[in-house]
Amino acid sequence: MIMTSPVIDPLGRYRYAKDLKAKGQPYPSLVDEVLPCHDAYWKTEAAMDEGAPASALERGEKMQLPPVLYLQGTEDAAHPRPHLDRFVAAYRKAGGVVDLELFNGEGQGFIMRKVGSPASNRALDLIGEFTHKQLR
Repeated sequence: MIMTSPVIDPLGRYRYAKDLKAKGQPYPSLVDEVLPCHDAYWKTEAAMDEGAPASALERGEKMQLPPVLYLQGTEDAAHPRPHLDRFVAAYRKAGGVVDLELFNGEGQGFIMRKVGSPASNRALDLIGEFTHKQLR
């Protein structure tokens, strides 16, 4: 499974956005995107927590644990680092394998937003290598 800046903790992300909004302007534009989208899709905070992979792993739910390649920029304000760390720890504790690659100074969506950049090219190379490794 290849993960590029996933919404790995919907409830955590929702609360993060609400906290940013409560502090007042200026806040990142993602706040005004995240809150209505989460409300429309998830409806409740309970559903957000139930749908969070790390929460499911921490509850001991049985699930398949395919190898994971997790790519994220260190400056990704839309996907807070603690959410990544929580998922990686829970996945590994459950017996899953995670190859984590952090891209220093890169923000949300850098792979597609900065096509041709060294970071984007490196991410695409890693995706190719990971895919070939899984197909062997």
